Amino acid sequence: MKHIFVSHAGADSTVADRLALDLRNAGHDTKVDTRELGLGDDSIAFMNQSIADAHTVIILYSQHTQKAAWQKLEINAALWNEVAQGGGTCIVVRLDDTPIPPLLGPKVYGKLETSVSSSFQQLVEAVCRTILPDKTASSVVSEAFHADSSNPFRRVRAEYFEDRPDLLAQTFAPPDNLKMGALEEMKPCFLEGSRGTGKSMLLLSLRARNFLSGHKERADPCKVFGFYLKLTRGAICNAGIISDPNSDPKGLPESEIVQITDIAAQELVVCLLESLLSEVVFSIRQSHLSCDRLHEETLVKSLDAALFPSTNGRAKAIEDLLEKLSDTHRDIANYIRRKFIYRETLSVPVAIFDIKLLQRTIKLVRSTLPALSEAMFVVLLDEYENLFPYQQRIVNGFVKLGPPDCSIKIAKKLGTAEVSGTTTGQELQETHDYTRLTLVYDVEDPVQLAAYHELLKHIVANILRSQGLKEMELKEVLPEDMSPEVDQTALFLEVAKLCKMTIEEFEALSGTKQREKTTYYREAAIYRILYGAKGQRREKRFSGLNDLAFISSGVIRYFQEMLGVAYHLTYNSASPGSSGLSFPPEKQALAVYFVSEHNLTTLSRNVETYGEALKYLLLDIGDCLRHKLQKHGSEPEAARLTIEDPELLDQTGMAPLRRLLDVGVREGVFQTKAGRPAFKPKHGSDPQPSEFNICRIFAPVLQISPRLRWRTLVSCKALLGLATPDKRSQALQQLKSQLVSSRPRRKEEAEHPVLFEKP
Repeated sequence: MKHIFVSHAGADSTVADRLALDLRNAGHDTKVDTRELGLGDDSIAFMNQSIADAHTVIILYSQHTQKAAWQKLEINAALWNEVAQGGGTCIVVRLDDTPIPPLLGPKVYGKLETSVSSSFQQLVEAVCRTILPDKTASSVVSEAFHADSSNPFRRVRAEYFEDRPDLLAQTFAPPDNLKMGALEEMKPCFLEGSRGTGKSMLLLSLRARNFLSGHKERADPCKVFGFYLKLTRGAICNAGIISDPNSDPKGLPESEIVQITDIAAQELVVCLLESLLSEVVFSIRQSHLSCDRLHEETLVKSLDAALFPSTNGRAKAIEDLLEKLSDTHRDIANYIRRKFIYRETLSVPVAIFDIKLLQRTIKLVRSTLPALSEAMFVVLLDEYENLFPYQQRIVNGFVKLGPPDCSIKIAKKLGTAEVSGTTTGQELQETHDYTRLTLVYDVEDPVQLAAYHELLKHIVANILRSQGLKEMELKEVLPEDMSPEVDQTALFLEVAKLCKMTIEEFEALSGTKQREKTTYYREAAIYRILYGAKGQRREKRFSGLNDLAFISSGVIRYFQEMLGVAYHLTYNSASPGSSGLSFPPEKQALAVYFVSEHNLTTLSRNVETYGEALKYLLLDIGDCLRHKLQKHGSEPEAARLTIEDPELLDQTGMAPLRRLLDVGVREGVFQTKAGRPAFKPKHGSDPQPSEFNICRIFAPVLQISPRLRWRTLVSCKALLGLATPDKRSQALQQLKSQLVSSRPRRKEEAEHPVLFEKP
């Protein structure tokens, strides 16, 4: 993804708009003045900023250019910016045979046949090949994590461990009691996290086949026996009864709603029984559990009598019971289809599969298999957010009634809807009935950051050990570049500007004062120098455990992706050799940018319906924060996006914005401050502002600082403008102007400075 500015004469607006649309569809952030400028906008400021930000300036040259005063200004500015300031590359596309000025001659790229539709496509493809590197970020990431790769960090998703269940349990056995201690307790818990926080990994590390495979040295009896189920809406979703995924059945007789709930509950129990018995038979067949033929026959006989008391043909092996449960699944699906789609009159297919039967089954397994006599049975439920509300109530009822026969561990995406009701008539109460664990580590909190570092060290050590590689300290794998990133004189000059001082006044300060102010503004000054208008722009570098852990924003998968790409860039298909792994700092930095860009550009594909809009909202907010980082006089690192009037989000007109923010939190694009102290509003009756901070993994590609030192106050109206396509450009320019204007400190900021100026 690149920033492109299209310069054209007014008479060529149709061609410019068509080209810009094609470039946007190809994934590039493209600006055209006729589209972007609104009534009363500052056209000079728009041109300056667009050209300054552009990676590429496409000049559409035609017979109309000589008379187009504004385009001539754009051409002159773009050429000067490229030559004198190392700015964006100029590309000239001819629309006709009008002679080209000598200065533009070397820039001529080709000719666009405006009357030929395929000519636009050919031009877009050619432009993409020219302005993009040989390999895109996503292609590099894809190569790094190819299934046949020897890359030891390629297993970044739970399903990638299917061939090595032992590795999953070994790699993700949680050492962090700060967050994970509750997994080992009988008390149920909800694990919450956005995409990539390791929810499924942690659940599956407790799955019997994984846990026992990874702990072969453990002596019987087994302490934990988990069985896993990825939650779905089941057979009822195929009946077309519910069209809204966030609502319960409507418009049906009360008797049918009760019946649907009962069938869904029984279907869930059937799924759990299948999962439990699958783990038992796998563990026995793989010799993870010691069970002789007599004990197995006794178990099968007792389970068959309990699960299918009225059927003929007794099961002889656990596999036979699984076949019977599969037939029950088919009967339920057939009943729902015939009953609710074709409206036939039928008898209910099942009537005994409930939580009590599941508990009885667990007791039979525990009492019959000596190896499991003391085991804590754990129901592992993933993707709770997939369920309809009435199905969540069913699961909540299991949470309420499961202990002490079994513990329930549930994973759900952060920010998704949930209900507190149950089918038992009792509300599910946090703390009393369950523990809530948020899996995103707050990397600005010293305690959580230390725990996160320990978790990462533990994961990497286990990966190296399991792959037969030399075991090394993580700081050796990720050496830090300690050389100065910018010239010291330039740094002091920029810090002096931020302190509202001349360089002479700054140098006159005592050594202690100088160090304090330099430490305070160092990172902001470095960003301004690297990405400023003067000199050749350079990218901020990232290396070492501290940098990469911080950029990952407390999300395990992002850290793994950076290590995996760094490995690919350093060794490709070669072996690291006996000296062990060590990624050069420049490869680490390149990996950070590849992973950052990949996660941004794939939002459109990974997030259904709202991915494209979310990507452009993120780009626009990043554009504003980058502008503030470069221009604001005292609060440059202000990536803490604070909505000052969050009560307006519930209004009907704000629905598009609210949806994008909700999806952004769910997918990990935004991180909220849930569970952390916030500043108090000026008056007790005032609404407390809501923070939606950009996940730090996007900071490198957005060219903003990942440090959330100061707040950026925005209104719902301003953000709604960014989320509205026909208002986006005007809203962006207005917000950028607003963010760099000085304003007096609010009273609560003066009273709570630590919350606003956290170093």
